[in-house]
Amino acid sequence: MEKRTFWMLAVSGLLIAALIFAGYYKVEMARKNNIIARVEPDKACDLQKKACSLTLPNGGQVTLEIEPRPIPLVQNLKIKVNIKDIEAEAVSVDFKGTTMNMGPNNVTLKAQQPGLYDGQGMLPVCIRNSMEWQADVYVQTGEGIFVAPFIFVTRKH
Repeated sequence: MEKRTFWMLAVSGLLIAALIFAGYYKVEMARKNNIIARVEPDKACDLQKKACSLTLPNGGQVTLEIEPRPIPLVQNLKIKVNIKDIEAEAVSVDFKGTTMNMGPNNVTLKAQQPGLYDGQGMLPVCIRNSMEWQADVYVQTGEGIFVAPFIFVTRKH
């Protein structure tokens, strides 16, 4: 076999291996970024008064706490998420108005210890005296994403 043929075969083999790896990576990332479960919010729990918890279909539990209370608009918020019986790779919270589009408001939380994530966020100003919000907690796992929604109402003071 001459050198030129050898190098063409070697480069072709490397390109094929790279394409296989890229395809596997793309499929794996799509699987990990797939929402595998979205639970229903517990409308009886009031984040304005205490931390609230939701149970995921796999038995894991997500607890969200927002301070200060009452939850203010246009002020720094301390956001804590506690996760039990689930291995999270990343956790974030997305705040959205339930009756009015308030634009994107996503907060990526940092792991402080296993199962405990925190960060800071802020709710935008709203023209209404009362506004219902949904805080979706996204828990990224090796299998995909769990979404735990929490509903709360803010009032202008």
